[in-house]
Amino acid sequence: MAGIAWVNGKLLPPEEAAISPLDRGFMYGEGLFETMRAYGGRAFRLQEHLDRLCAGAAELGFASPEREHMVRAVEEALAAAGLDDASVRLTLTPGITSSSPTLVVLVRPLSLPPPERYASGCVAVSVPAAQVGDTPLRRVKSLNFLDKLLAQRAAAEKGAHEAILVDPDGCVVEGAMRNIFAVIGGELVTPPLSRGFLPGITRAAVLEIAEKQGLRACERDLPLCELCAADECFLTSSLAEILPVASVDGRAMRAPVPGPITTALMEGYRRLVAQELGPVEG
Repeated sequence: MAGIAWVNGKLLPPEEAAISPLDRGFMYGEGLFETMRAYGGRAFRLQEHLDRLCAGAAELGFASPEREHMVRAVEEALAAAGLDDASVRLTLTPGITSSSPTLVVLVRPLSLPPPERYASGCVAVSVPAAQVGDTPLRRVKSLNFLDKLLAQRAAAEKGAHEAILVDPDGCVVEGAMRNIFAVIGGELVTPPLSRGFLPGITRAAVLEIAEKQGLRACERDLPLCELCAADECFLTSSLAEILPVASVDGRAMRAPVPGPITTALMEGYRRLVAQELGPVEG
């Protein structure tokens, strides 16, 4: 396996890395993770990811290492991996006791959706959200990810690429693996945080870009029926960036894919990365 693992200060090939079977993350899924994309050997918006990680640790009631320690861990792992473009996963658990956290940084070659999904869009289907209401697991990026994996499996069984999670009242929450946006009547719409999902780092960046481009954007309830009739739709995540959606539940978007607003935001995102990290190839 290509890449490198940084485990509590030790650099190892990923297949040789190990944690104790008594680690609470292994035993109970008690822990958090952040997934980042590295461009030119540097993680994009690392500080924002650490903000979310530290807030999640506080929410769950266990200690997190000093931020400088985590920054060094990511930088050391990226340097050791020697990959310009990579996925970076930072995992934090309470360890064996809540006072001895386990920190793991896994750097691997970047794996993206195939080019045709960016060119022609992905197929999405709606799946009932397994977790509803105000629960801590919807406010943190927890290792308890099985509900979303099962949603993705259900989507794959229907021949789709992405599951769109929908609340019992018929409102869209998010994609199983990504946040979601729709373009309706020239306005950019994304579900509000009150729907109980974890706000993505890329989602926030897209809202910043929309403001700079003078696009009207709002966070409001998005009924599934309205999403299916949208002009454009796209998904966002740190690795995939902005991924156009061609159809939801068999209904094609009204505009060609990727639509004009999606395309403008995709270009704006690449410019943002270049502004913050330097020129990006590809």
